Amino acid sequence: MPIHTQDYRHWEGTLNPRPYTRWWVITKAELKLLAQRKIVRLIVAIPPAIYILVHAILIYILNQVPGSELPFDIDNEFFQKFLFRNPDAGPPSSFLIALIAIFGGSGLIATDLKNNTLSLYLSKPISWIDYLIGKFAVIGILLGCLTLVPGLLLFLEHVLLTDTSFLKENYWIPLSIIAYSVLITLSSSLLMLLFSSLTSNSRYAIIGFCAVWFGSPVIYEILKAITRTSKMALVSIWTHYDILGTVLFARSYGYDVHWAWALLVQIALIVLCIFVLHRRIRAVEIVK
Repeated sequence: MPIHTQDYRHWEGTLNPRPYTRWWVITKAELKLLAQRKIVRLIVAIPPAIYILVHAILIYILNQVPGSELPFDIDNEFFQKFLFRNPDAGPPSSFLIALIAIFGGSGLIATDLKNNTLSLYLSKPISWIDYLIGKFAVIGILLGCLTLVPGLLLFLEHVLLTDTSFLKENYWIPLSIIAYSVLITLSSSLLMLLFSSLTSNSRYAIIGFCAVWFGSPVIYEILKAITRTSKMALVSIWTHYDILGTVLFARSYGYDVHWAWALLVQIALIVLCIFVLHRRIRAVEIVK
C-alpha cells in the first residue's frame, strides 16, 4: 500500500515593510475583542462619557448663562482636576481611570498566559517590544479618550466661548494637559500590564492593581494621621499625580515633599514595570 505524505506548503507572503507598526495588529485585535464584550462597552464608555459631558456643560453654563455662579472657575486648576481626582463633577477621574485599566487591561497578558498564546505571538516576526507596545496601546488609547482628547477639547470649548484674554494668559495649558495625560496614562497602563503579566488569572491582576491604586492612598492617610506630617506622601501613587500635576499647571501643592522626588518615584515605577514585563515576556519567547 503506497504511503502518501502531505508536506507543509511554503509561505508565499511578504513581511510587513514597516516593522515599526507591527504592534498595531495586536492593538487592533484586542480592541475588537473588547468591543465585542457588552459589559466592557458599558463600563468603559458610558461613565467616562457622562463625566466629560458634565464638564462640557459646566463650561457652557459659566460662559453662556448670565448670573450663573459655581464654586470654581475655569482655570488651570479646573483642567488639572478634570484629568485626575475631581470630586466636584460626578465620580472622580481616578476611579474612572481604574475602571478603564481594569476592564480594558487586566486580561491583556494574563489571558495569553492562560491560553498559551504568548508563545504563538512571539513565534511570528514580532519582538517582545512589539508585543508590549501593542498591549500598552490598548489601555493607552482608552485612557487617552478619557484624559488627553477631552482635556484639549474642553480647553478649546472654553477658548471659543470666552474672550481672547483667556487664551493669551493660558496658552500653555494645552502643553500641561498633554504632559499630565501622558504621565497618568504611561504609569497606570504599565502598572496594570505588570500585574496582568504576573498571573494567568485576570482576577488576581485586578486585585494587585486595586491594592496599589486604592490601597496606597489609604496607607498614606494612615501614616499622615500617625506622623502628623505629609512627608510620607511618596507612598501614595495619587499624591505623585497631585504633586506633579500642580507643578505642570503652575499651582502650589500642600505636601512637604519636593516635586522632584515624586518624579523620580514615577520614573522608577515605570522602569520597574518595563523591566518585569521584559523578563516575563522573554521567559516564554521562542528561541529561533
